[in-house]
Amino acid sequence: MKKLAELVIAIAVLTIPVTGSTQTLTEAQARAVIGPWYVLFNQPVQGDMKTLQEQILTPDYESCWGYLPGECWGRDNSIRVVGGFAKSIPDMKFDIKEVLVAGDRVVVRGEVTGTPAGDLFGVPHSGKSFRIMAIDIQTIKDGKIARTYHLENWLSALGQLRAK
Repeated sequence: MKKLAELVIAIAVLTIPVTGSTQTLTEAQARAVIGPWYVLFNQPVQGDMKTLQEQILTPDYESCWGYLPGECWGRDNSIRVVGGFAKSIPDMKFDIKEVLVAGDRVVVRGEVTGTPAGDLFGVPHSGKSFRIMAIDIQTIKDGKIARTYHLENWLSALGQLRAK
């Protein structure tokens, strides 16, 4: 019985909104907020990346791929990372396949494709392309993205790039 009580408490804690917002978005509203973020991955960025991201992301934005120290970065590092992808995978495309909305959270299932312009994560440049799945959970606050939890299947990409 104690284990069940602990599980119920754990579930309750995990489902508390991170931003404390009671905002409920429609799918159309969610797509309007997140759309410009994914556009940044789909083309060589024209203009000032910092200004573009400041229009899309809250000042205290966090991008997280884990829970350990160093596995989240803020808006300034996000600007650097997204700009780095534009250079290392110039034809990268993020295709939104599915959007699910729960309150102020937006879950995006997408497909990422591209052909690296050089070595990628230690895999020598071969001219090959990749196609992987990505899952993002975006938290929306005041019409901007406040937090992104993301997971991309880069292991699959590396396997595709190494394939004979």
